[in-house]
Amino acid sequence: MTPADELRHLRGEAADEPVPDGFALDELTFPGGEPVLERAREVMRAVLGGAPLPGWFVEQCVDDSAIQTCTLDRWSLRAWKFWLEPENRRWWWWSAEPAGDEVRLRALVRSKPYLRGSLDWLFKASVQA
Repeated sequence: MTPADELRHLRGEAADEPVPDGFALDELTFPGGEPVLERAREVMRAVLGGAPLPGWFVEQCVDDSAIQTCTLDRWSLRAWKFWLEPENRRWWWWSAEPAGDEVRLRALVRSKPYLRGSLDWLFKASVQA
């Protein structure tokens, strides 16, 4: 999936497209509802469009120069950006909608399990903002 294709899915313009051969959808749930979904979309629009990341997201990340040990509760911005690169990522945004106090996201994947820590951090940071 190209960044332009993924951007169409992010905007909800491609919901009726069939899942490409060799791929599957993984249905995920994150806390937060509509406000969290909008923040996550804001970040992904910046990533896919090559724009600067929103300041609130950058503030949620750990400063790389401050890292002395591995931490699992916050990602460094550099590590997160690395795992969002198309060649490193194993998931792509297919569709999402708020469902009460949750977000239901469908991620396009080749197979399970897959590395999804960058996706989990996107939503965790979006909740904390």
